[in-house]
Amino acid sequence: CGSTLENDECGICGGDGTGCYTPEPFEFNISTQQAFYYFNTVTIDGDNIDASDWVGAFNGDICVGARQWDTSLCNNGICDVPAMGDNGHPETEGYMQQGDIPIFKIYDASKGTYYDAVASEEAPWINLGFSFIDELNGGVFGCMDASACNFNASATIDDGSCLENDCAG
Repeated sequence: CGSTLENDECGICGGDGTGCYTPEPFEFNISTQQAFYYFNTVTIDGDNIDASDWVGAFNGDICVGARQWDTSLCNNGICDVPAMGDNGHPETEGYMQQGDIPIFKIYDASKGTYYDAVASEEAPWINLGFSFIDELNGGVFGCMDASACNFNASATIDDGSCLENDCAG
């Protein structure tokens, strides 16, 4: 590679070894049915994610698309997340269908942690669709009201699940 630089485990001269694998939960199959979700800003608890982090699109618990979030490689710093659709082949079973709303998750590579994420708006899946969404924010969802019986001290995003009096049901 030259000088003091060496190839990392990905074979990239001077690389840091973070760009050569897809996190396992973010692996997906390509489909002939596709849509793309563009986000201006992606954060975890309000902090912009790093170039080594990933954003994935899911239909329930099935990953239908993912992208490493290196905005220097995206169009004007705005990246997209592909979302594959069910094209009738077994490898796309359970993928997006017309009108489905994808769920998004963020992988923080520096911490090895996965976060559920909420988009600033919902955009239904449409084959060959392009949805432009202002922001995607990840964090730990749960009850943030300390007086509720199901208070979650780890929660960073209130999910509206707080129970005031009866946690037994």
